Amino acid sequence: MEATTIYTVQAGPYWDWKVALDLYFGGAGVGAFLFSVALFEFWGRRYRRVPQTAAFLAPVLVILGLLFLLLKLGRPFHLLLTFTHFAPTSPLWWGGIAQTLFVVGSVGYAFMWRSTEPNPGRRYLGRVLVPLAVIVGAYHGLLLAVITARPLWNTGPTVVAALLGFATTGIAAVMLVHLARMWMGGRLADRAHVGSFLDDIAPVRNVLAATLFLQLGTFFFWWQSLFFGSREARQALQAANSAWGIEFWGLGIGAGLILPLILGAWLVWRGEAAHRSTQLFVISVTSILILVGGVVFRLAVVLGGQTFLPPLDLS
Repeated sequence: MEATTIYTVQAGPYWDWKVALDLYFGGAGVGAFLFSVALFEFWGRRYRRVPQTAAFLAPVLVILGLLFLLLKLGRPFHLLLTFTHFAPTSPLWWGGIAQTLFVVGSVGYAFMWRSTEPNPGRRYLGRVLVPLAVIVGAYHGLLLAVITARPLWNTGPTVVAALLGFATTGIAAVMLVHLARMWMGGRLADRAHVGSFLDDIAPVRNVLAATLFLQLGTFFFWWQSLFFGSREARQALQAANSAWGIEFWGLGIGAGLILPLILGAWLVWRGEAAHRSTQLFVISVTSILILVGGVVFRLAVVLGGQTFLPPLDLS
């Protein structure tokens, strides 16, 4: 009797939207955590409630990302194999270890933020977790870049764009949730409190704008590296543009990066101090745009990078 080998091939992309959302929420959670630590370290006397919001939000986002990943895996208990099988050359292995440890540590850090009063232990824990958070963020950025079979992913700007995206989405998520907290607590009705809050977050606006500019520049170099790269790289770019070009350029770049910069510049030109309600509205809208643009970017990169490569059109 002759032996017959049967191959079962999954229809569609192997890494689907659930993996994209894992990368998105996990990265945003890391960004929120680093935002919390940075605010408290550098402007501790000015900020109290904003880093508290960021500390609470960070583990929620990372855990949400992990849930999407477990949903994709289908066998969540197999995650325990990560801790019983030593594989230091695998980004998935050390990423799984680091992400689990970060979740535990960030939950403890958030627990210490139940009160905004000074807490030396909270500051020390935040400093200890910063390298771990950077590793988790790098893992989310490198997970795609190390796959050489996917030219759209296997570039340096891919990693940089992902890391900058984590920063922008993390800050945007914190600002949106914090404004919701202020509204539910009745603090948005206090003009003096709102004015003080908006003045205090001016440095945050500047950092966010600079990060958005850097992300735009990174996308340009990424596109250049693919467009003038190997034949496979140009094929991958053409295929991704055909499948996800409208969403990526329209929502990811246009709505998620360019429009928030335009709105912010318009508000500064108009005069922020004289239009507090407009300033609150712009912060809310730009935060939503950045979050929507970030998730579209992740979906376009993950799914677009697995698009079938047609013959290259050189016309």
